Amino acid sequence: MTYPWANGLKVEEIEAYYELVIAKKEGAAEGALHAAAAQHRRAQWRLDFVAAENSMGFHAPQELARILGEVIDHARQGQLEAERVTRRR
Repeated sequence: MTYPWANGLKVEEIEAYYELVIAKKEGAAEGALHAAAAQHRRAQWRLDFVAAENSMGFHAPQELARILGEVIDHARQGQLEAERVTRRR
């Protein structure tokens, strides 16, 4: 993706992924990270959809904005859940 806003959203998704990696390295069980991983997958799927959709919102910018908002929400929810699991240890 070459669009600046898309690169910023990719950072959100990557940060959520890194929190999962950190939690695993610190010994969190897979089951404890299930909710965080599910949120990460939801964010990734939506980001992939936007990239694959190809018009980058040209035909329906309001729908693109809604989906990108979901990317941010799911990525941050996954990141927060992974942090909660890490802190519980």
